[in-house]
Amino acid sequence: MNDYPLHSYLAMLADRDLFGSLALFNLAVLIAGLYGPLRRTRAYRVLCVLAMLCMPVLHAVGTYYLNQRVA
Repeated sequence: MNDYPLHSYLAMLADRDLFGSLALFNLAVLIAGLYGPLRRTRAYRVLCVLAMLCMPVLHAVGTYYLNQRVA
């Protein structure tokens, strides 16, 4: 197994349709929210929180690793 640095792994992960998958997940949550009884469930609220936190978390992780000093 190759020993890749973390930034290479994150770049490879982003190239594997990560953002497309997040967009589809957010679209599914949005469409599920159009159905009233589903919108009032706890599971839907958890999915909404996860959908809203995806981009800020990815931004924070990316900012942290971009500000690391090159070894």
